Amino acid sequence: MARNKYPEETQRKILDVSFRLFTQKGYDHTTIQDIVDALGMSKGAVYHHFKSKEDILDHLYDRYYVDSKMFDLLEDPSLSGLEKLRELLRRQLADPGKLDIDGISISFENNPQLIRLLLTTSVRDAAPIIQRLLEEGNADGSLSTPYPKEAAESFLVLLNLWAGIFSRSREDFMAKFRFLQAMADGLGIPVFDQTLMDTLDAYYTRVAHKLSAQ
Repeated sequence: MARNKYPEETQRKILDVSFRLFTQKGYDHTTIQDIVDALGMSKGAVYHHFKSKEDILDHLYDRYYVDSKMFDLLEDPSLSGLEKLRELLRRQLADPGKLDIDGISISFENNPQLIRLLLTTSVRDAAPIIQRLLEEGNADGSLSTPYPKEAAESFLVLLNLWAGIFSRSREDFMAKFRFLQAMADGLGIPVFDQTLMDTLDAYYTRVAHKLSAQ
């Protein structure tokens, strides 16, 4: 069997086609066979690069973060830890590329593998970034939280799963974030200013309402 001389190009094609199908048909209604048929390659070739449909979705997010400039602000010496945290969350909620991926119709409650993936990436991958900003804020005086690691992990789990997935209406969604606002304020992390709350409301209109409608 001839070896693939361009594995990165093949992987890119698989991701491009998968993203198009996920957007058109919804994640739940797109099968690996649909992806295989659209690509015109064997199922074995797809599984050589990605072990599952969940793995493809995970790599779509990874590719976005690698290609985007979202994390450039982490190295900006003119911003405090609090300012960096606010801007990072705002970008997560308003960046068009991120919104396109978040907008893929997915029934998380019917897919425990995706729930586990979201939980794992929240704690393993994203929480250390938030922890770093909390520690920076403690050092520069813009924040005052005694538990930066625990606060980062619990904050992301509540944000991504509890509020992000298990909200059933705009009122429910925003009430959860008002609770998170009060909780964060009590922990010395006053990140939810009015601009961020307005961005959350717009995010619900663009993306989150699709989850509450399921």
